[in-house]
Amino acid sequence: MCGLYGFLHYGNNEIKNLSLLTNTLAEEAAVRGTDATGIAFNDKGRLSILKESKPAYRLNFKHSDNISAIIGHTRHSTQGSEKKNYNNHPFSGRCHNARFALAHNGVLMNDKDLRKQYRLPKSKIETDSYIAVQLLEHKKRLNAESIKFMAEAVEGSFSFSILDSDNSIWLVKGDSPLSILHFPDLKLYVYASTEEILWKALIETDLFHELKNGKYENIKITEGNILHILQNGELVSSKFSFTDYSSYGRCNWWDYGADGDYSYIDDIKSISAYYGYSAEEIDELLAEGFTPEEIEATLYETDSMMV
Repeated sequence: MCGLYGFLHYGNNEIKNLSLLTNTLAEEAAVRGTDATGIAFNDKGRLSILKESKPAYRLNFKHSDNISAIIGHTRHSTQGSEKKNYNNHPFSGRCHNARFALAHNGVLMNDKDLRKQYRLPKSKIETDSYIAVQLLEHKKRLNAESIKFMAEAVEGSFSFSILDSDNSIWLVKGDSPLSILHFPDLKLYVYASTEEILWKALIETDLFHELKNGKYENIKITEGNILHILQNGELVSSKFSFTDYSSYGRCNWWDYGADGDYSYIDDIKSISAYYGYSAEEIDELLAEGFTPEEIEATLYETDSMMV
C-alpha cells in the first residue's frame, strides 16, 4: 500500500506557494506509506527527482511556483529496502522521445519473468515497480501505445503516474485507487490515491475556498483507463485490457515480495484497528471475496462518515 499524488497547472495565472500544496499532499498520503517519500518535476528543462527514506512529515519539499507539474509517492516497502534510496519512487527513465519519471502504487508479481522474457538489463534497483520503467524503455517511445503495452504486461495490483519531459502527466488506473479534481478557474488538476487524502490535503491550502464554493470538477478514471493530462490542460483518454489477478485464486498477491517482512494485507490489518475492525474481520472479508483494495476503500469511507 503506497500513496500517489501530484498536480498539473496549465495556466499563465500565478498560483502562490505551490510547495505548500506539494507538502500537504505528501503528508496526507503518508497514511499509505511512511518508509520513503519522493517527488519529480521539470525545472528549466531538467527532470528533477527528490526522494528520501523518510516519512513525508519529516520532509519539506521546496520548489518554485513556476513548476507546472509534479508527481509524488509515499512508500510502504514490500520488495527492495527503502534504506537504499534508489529503490524508492519516483524512478527515472528515458525513451527516444522523452525523459520521464514513474511512480507506482500496488504490488507486481511477474517482474522477474518479464525481465527474462524481454531480455531486459539487470539493475541494482530491487523493487517490482521498476519493471514498468524498463518495459517503457524497451518500447523506446513514451506514448499511449507503449503505456498500454506495459499495463497489459504486468500482473498484480497497480495504478501508475508518469511525468514526461513535456510537462504532461499520464495516470494509469488498474485496481489501485485514484482520485482526480480539476479547478477550471485556476487551470489546475490535482490527484491523490484516494478522495479522502485529496480533500484532507486541499482544505489545508488556499484551494479550500474553491472547494467550499463548488468551483471544481471530479475527473472520472476507471480500471483500464489511461488518462493523459497535456501541458495545456487537454485530457486525452485511452484504454488497456485490465485483468483482475486477485480473482484468480492462484496466490495471495498482496503478500508477494522478496523481503517477506511486510505485506499489503498485514498493513491493512494494522490500520483496520484504528477504524474499529479486527484482523479476524479482515480475514472474513477476504474469505468472502473482497479484494484488499475494496477493504481499504471501505475503511476510508467509514472514517469519512465518522467525521
